[in-house]
Amino acid sequence: MWKFNFKMTRDKWFLVLAAGMCLLILAIPTGNGRRQVSTGAGEGNYGGAQGGGDNGKSYERQLEDRVKKILSTVEGVGKVDVMIVLKSSEEKILRTDSSSSLSQTEELEPDGASRSVTSRTVEENTVLSGNGSDNLPVIEKELKPEIEGIIVSAQGGGNAVIKEEISAALEALFHVPRHKIRVLKRVE
Repeated sequence: MWKFNFKMTRDKWFLVLAAGMCLLILAIPTGNGRRQVSTGAGEGNYGGAQGGGDNGKSYERQLEDRVKKILSTVEGVGKVDVMIVLKSSEEKILRTDSSSSLSQTEELEPDGASRSVTSRTVEENTVLSGNGSDNLPVIEKELKPEIEGIIVSAQGGGNAVIKEEISAALEALFHVPRHKIRVLKRVE
């Protein structure tokens, strides 16, 4: 019969503690992860978006900065701040190879009954580019996020003509309905 001695001495506790610390150290990430950077459009890289980072915030900021820059040059607008809100983040559609097969089987039973079995198999695989361990999915299309709304705070925002010009420009530029664009008078 097996006999266990569960008496924990100080040395055994120290050994268990040391083993736990080793496991904890092994579980901490090392930070050696690779970061891919896009070298341009159309090359099929999965890294960052062209002209900036790959997250929605940087795209939002790029749009805001460009609108702010152009509006500040318009006569009567004055000092301006812009806030753009996106509906979602950027979406990347990956290229896939797909294959499908269809098989149909008919069986006749000895008693005269027949049975038909149809089986369809569809298989999709993502197309990868690169060599060795640096394989990256090929991007077929990148969809930029849709704009939910725009707020502009301008010194000339109290003037009805300036408000109308800013709203019309943003509506034409981003194809955002007028009711989702607000131009406000900036207060210093």
